[in-house]
Amino acid sequence: MNSIASALPMDQTEPVSAAFAPASAQERAQWLDALRGFALFGILLANILPFSGYVFRGLLPPVHHAWAALDPMLEFLEHALVEGKFYSLFSFLFGLGFALQMRRAERSGVQALSMQKRRMAWLLVFGVAHAVLIWFGDILSTYAVFGFALLWFRNLSQRALLSCALAFLASPVLVYLVYLAVGMNDPLAAAPGLSPGEGLLAKLVNGVANGSYADVVQSHTVFYGGGWVRRAVRLALPRIFGMFLLGVWAARIGLPSARDAHRPLLRRVLLCGVAIGLPLNFAYAALGSGDALLPATLDGLLAIAAASIGIPLLCLAYASAFALYWRRERQGSLLVAAGRVPLSHYLSQSVVCVTLFYGFGFGLFGRVSYGVALLIAVAVYLSLSWLARVWLRSHAHGPMEALWRRLSYGSVRGATAQG
Repeated sequence: MNSIASALPMDQTEPVSAAFAPASAQERAQWLDALRGFALFGILLANILPFSGYVFRGLLPPVHHAWAALDPMLEFLEHALVEGKFYSLFSFLFGLGFALQMRRAERSGVQALSMQKRRMAWLLVFGVAHAVLIWFGDILSTYAVFGFALLWFRNLSQRALLSCALAFLASPVLVYLVYLAVGMNDPLAAAPGLSPGEGLLAKLVNGVANGSYADVVQSHTVFYGGGWVRRAVRLALPRIFGMFLLGVWAARIGLPSARDAHRPLLRRVLLCGVAIGLPLNFAYAALGSGDALLPATLDGLLAIAAASIGIPLLCLAYASAFALYWRRERQGSLLVAAGRVPLSHYLSQSVVCVTLFYGFGFGLFGRVSYGVALLIAVAVYLSLSWLARVWLRSHAHGPMEALWRRLSYGSVRGATAQG
């Protein structure tokens, strides 16, 4: 989010108030903006599955979809190339931005710890409001909670950060061995009324597909709580935090402003991502991806092992490719425009897609094939990115970024300016 807006360290001789101000367009590392824009695109490609109702197709009346014959292949490719990779990429960028923000705040004389707590508190407010009032699949609140947790790790050495990151990324395999030992089942599937086809889940999905806005809010509230449980039992949360820590480590080694010095490392990461990460992600998709994890089986163990290694490697390969090959300044790039207003873009994706698909909007929920839904996602992304480019011609920040900054920094910036 906007915590990764600062890509280059500020000069320590600047006035305090200027040093604490967010980075200007000239000070930003454009490849990071482009990478954020790319991550936003991947997140929308993943989120279009629940937005469109495709993941709930077993609970909806059958409809003869255009291009439906392509859906199994497209879904497989989504599991292999998209699922898990882009929220992991954003987690990496979030951790990187967190470290840059802390460094700039400390150089300016601002209380960095209290500043980050304010930022995370407001991000949590935005996330919960987004989840309940707009779309239940919110990730902002998860980032906010882990942003607070990241404060406990802020003073670790580079070696300790890397070790902790790898430990978190590997931990799902060990936890899954415990799942096998105790015969773990999916707690949501076992809950009364939440199995596919049962009353409560069908009612919640119908509220989204055909209900009023009040019905949608009720469904969102239940789905949002269930989403936390789902991420926990499917062991996605350790991966998110591990990528946070890797992002902090990347900032510590100076990647944003010194990528040329790290070209050998970036090439190795890209090679490993393609040679090892890509096959493991195809194996993960072939095994059934996240749906293979519960109830716990040996196939599930293979799937979680493939995901624990393959997803971070492929995610980092995407990042390395941008670091290595995004060279020429592309001021008109839609990726860069989207990446400069990530919070506004992300929330706008939800507003537009909910309006298109939900029953109180245009009612496309469960009525289009996955292929058509992907085309809609591409159109939404391009449209919002073009609007972002137009907005940035006359504004320094996106509207939500400006609000977040005002809420988080206002009193601190005033105090530092007077001090």
